[in-house]
Amino acid sequence: MEIRHKLYLGDCVKILNTLEKKSIDLVVTSPPYNVNLGFNKYNSSSYDVYSDNKEHEEYILWLKKIFCIIYKKLKKGGRVCINIGDGKNGACPTHSDIIQFMVKEIGYIPYSVIIWNKSQIGNRTSWGSWKSPSCPSFPTPFEYILIFAKKTKKLRGIGETDLSEKEFIDWSLAVWNIAPETKMKEYGHPAMFPLELPIRLIKMLSW
Repeated sequence: MEIRHKLYLGDCVKILNTLEKKSIDLVVTSPPYNVNLGFNKYNSSSYDVYSDNKEHEEYILWLKKIFCIIYKKLKKGGRVCINIGDGKNGACPTHSDIIQFMVKEIGYIPYSVIIWNKSQIGNRTSWGSWKSPSCPSFPTPFEYILIFAKKTKKLRGIGETDLSEKEFIDWSLAVWNIAPETKMKEYGHPAMFPLELPIRLIKMLSW
């Protein structure tokens, strides 16, 4: 029987280092946002293997290390999709820092930026300076999907796709209105993204 899927569970750096170079077509990932998840409404205790409250510079260096390894494992024309949100209501521009090191330091080609419109704000009463321009707050009901390619934007070779005409037309608009996952408490995960998000990326960006 042909094995078409294989799951790995463990530290991503250790697992990535076991994979062959130039063997990956597409990466779809949502790394921790460094917003101190742990003691929250979905978890009774903090993460036991990861600190989600690093200093920002340490966090960016950690991400850069991982995406440096991924670059070596990607095929020419391979794509990387990073779902990320900014911290502190946009005051901590994580997505911009990622773009800078991905392009200027590692060598990825910037491909596109998709806005994932979740139409959801955790605490809409965080106004900052209420009814005053003194220091208003701007909660963000959206996240970013940053897309990069290795050496060329065009896929190498020709494969098969079941991408429909309607899907292509709808999904090629770089604002995706997708409701956030609602079963996080049921599964005990504090930051699940909806299945629709990786489905779109896989079908739009790989054979």
